[in-house]
Amino acid sequence: MFKILRDNPKAFILALVIHLLMMVALSFSVDWHSEDTLVASEVKVIQAVMIDESKIRAEDERKKKIEQEKQRQLEEEKRKKAEQEKKRKEDEARKQREAEERKQAELKKKQEAEKQRKIEVERKRKLDEQKKAEEVRKKQAAEEKRQAEEEAKRKAEAEKKRKLEAERKRKAEEERKRKAEEEARRAEEQRIMQEQIAAEQAAMAAAKERALANERDRYMVQIQQRVRERWIEPLNWPKGHICPVQVRLVPSAAGVARVMDARVVRSCGSELFNRSVENAVYSAEPLPFPKSPELMNEFRELTLNFRPKE
Repeated sequence: MFKILRDNPKAFILALVIHLLMMVALSFSVDWHSEDTLVASEVKVIQAVMIDESKIRAEDERKKKIEQEKQRQLEEEKRKKAEQEKKRKEDEARKQREAEERKQAELKKKQEAEKQRKIEVERKRKLDEQKKAEEVRKKQAAEEKRQAEEEAKRKAEAEKKRKLEAERKRKAEEERKRKAEEEARRAEEQRIMQEQIAAEQAAMAAAKERALANERDRYMVQIQQRVRERWIEPLNWPKGHICPVQVRLVPSAAGVARVMDARVVRSCGSELFNRSVENAVYSAEPLPFPKSPELMNEFRELTLNFRPKE
């Protein structure tokens, strides 16, 4: 409706005036002094808009012409762009042809110059070869003379060296034999000494192992005895039943260690028995701990076996 109002303002104003006149006429035809009460029903006023079809067609025609003009301008612009692109490509093709012609001309010029250069180089090479050949012939003659003199001198030196070499070999052979005998004597002495050292080392190792075994047994007895003293054995533990406990120790001072962990490896048959042996290990802290480096790592984790008292 707003589009029609914008395009046909006069028709809209005319329709509005007609409606106003009709409403005025209706108001005068009513008897306002009548005693009878008139019940007026609601009247819906229909607003009519007169549309001038000729103006609509003219507006459509105007818009169509504007659209056609835009289309024509687009076609014209497209045609101009096509002509410009065609001209650009022709200019590029012409420039490429000219550049190629210049390139070919320069290449031909370079080839001609290269040909002349090679001719000159070849001429100089032949002259140099002739000079070198002459120098080589002179050098060969001088070399042959020198070699003849050197050969005579070499033979004399070779004979002298041969005699000196023979004498050197004789002395070297005597020295080799002397050294071989000396090395054989030293090797025998070394063998005997090594056997003695090996025997001593074996004896020392055996003694050390016995000492370590004695120390291991001694500390194990001390640890088991100390734990046994702290163990409160539950009643009614059947004889012959063994309860193994794994103990983890950490050295805390010289000769003793703290208990880091103690847990039953295999149940003794009762949770009460299990706790009794674990508590015995904890209450025995600190435990004796070996000072020997060889046994310290070994005693960090031990397995103690608990048996009932006979």
